[in-house]
Amino acid sequence: MRTFHIVCAGTVLLSAGCVTAPEKQDAPQACTPASTTIAASPATTAAAPWGFSPSLRGSLAPALPADVAVSSAPTPTTALPKPERRSLFLPDPDAYDIVSAGRGLSLHKPMFLMPYTYSPTYEGRQAEVVFQLSFKQRLFGIPLYAAYSQKSFWQAYNSHESSPFRETDYNPELFYRYIPADRARWYHLGADVGFEHESNGRGLPDSRSWNRFYAAIFQAEDNHLLYWKWWYRLPENDSLPPTDPQRDDNPHIGTYYGYSELTYEQQLWGKQLARAMVRFNPVTGKGAVNLQYTIPNRASDPDFFWFLYLWQGYGEDLLNYNHSTTRVGVGVSLAR
Repeated sequence: MRTFHIVCAGTVLLSAGCVTAPEKQDAPQACTPASTTIAASPATTAAAPWGFSPSLRGSLAPALPADVAVSSAPTPTTALPKPERRSLFLPDPDAYDIVSAGRGLSLHKPMFLMPYTYSPTYEGRQAEVVFQLSFKQRLFGIPLYAAYSQKSFWQAYNSHESSPFRETDYNPELFYRYIPADRARWYHLGADVGFEHESNGRGLPDSRSWNRFYAAIFQAEDNHLLYWKWWYRLPENDSLPPTDPQRDDNPHIGTYYGYSELTYEQQLWGKQLARAMVRFNPVTGKGAVNLQYTIPNRASDPDFFWFLYLWQGYGEDLLNYNHSTTRVGVGVSLAR
């Protein structure tokens, strides 16, 4: 009887220690007197009660005492609610989602702050602070999202001109995100369809804005993301006088942006993440490349990520969409 009590106590402790994991929500098995038979599970291929795979269950589960019989007849069990499905594509709960389909307010594009960047494009004011904010809100209980992103270029070190914000681009959008329930069957593919507006909120002659519909297909599997986005710009009248607010603010922007962009993300060892974005117009030969690399401030339970940034090409900001820019920067990333 003492032997059984020891085994019973060990079983309860092991069960209590395992139910703290996010996906381990099976109730611990109750202990029974030594004279009572213990039923074996009829489905030996199902997940083990502590989350062990069937192949490991025999070696990791506690052994039963010799005086306890095992019955082959199943005992009635109370149906337990299924654990809530997690929307993470990454198995690491401490890492940010590669593609988020969460409820309520959630992250959208990378959010970062670079206290120092350098670009030789802007003579006399090459050093800037650059930061980006981005989030989205799920609507009506379906994967329809209202999103907002903002990227700012701050001349914080240009005291001769009172440290102005050189440019801020505002990017609201509305999109639908489709992710199949059986992702493995569909090769972990998904799609976005939406509409977005982008402008810098300035008056003439520095006003820049455009509207576009877009569609994107992506594959998010294990620790990588491949995201290919295509768009159609709503046409505007570029024949009006430059002083007319209804005139096209940035004519021929497709010449420099192209009509699609390809993004690839790969999570590496130690929760490091590499991200590359490429835009290219094969007709004009113009485009852009953006490389980002993030490193957690500590391997376990990171608070933020060190951030490295490189841009080469057109369209880093709307104001100078038709000028090629080279920029390098360092900082921190809060969401990636």
